Amino acid sequence: MTPDTAALVRQSWAELLPKRKQVCTRFYACLFERHPELRRLFKGDMERQANLFLTMINTAVSALDNPEPVVPLLRTVGARHADYGVEDADYDKFADALMQTFAEALGDTFTPEVSAAWQQVYAQLAETMQAGATERRH
Repeated sequence: MTPDTAALVRQSWAELLPKRKQVCTRFYACLFERHPELRRLFKGDMERQANLFLTMINTAVSALDNPEPVVPLLRTVGARHADYGVEDADYDKFADALMQTFAEALGDTFTPEVSAAWQQVYAQLAETMQAGATERRH
């Protein structure tokens, strides 16, 4: 990841943090609107889920320059998601809802460059989580 990519992600995340609860609520609404079949994966308290989601994004953003220390955590989370029934194809659905939510929340500052930066970060995050899920399945 280039320093410019990391900077774009950090800057846009800083813009989102003051409205993180609304963004997170909108993310799940968008996810279930676009992909209602995923609703079955969420059986618990959605406020707790939203807090876990925010923690995961914060973790990913804080580790942009040095991701290795968080790889074991991400693999564990991916394995846990596999236990919940998350499949590889679902990661693209999550990305779809996340990018839409960020676009809505950031407005004009969600430029093509910012979108590409977040897509790169999400792809790395998803790849690491999927590796943990694969290990769990085998």
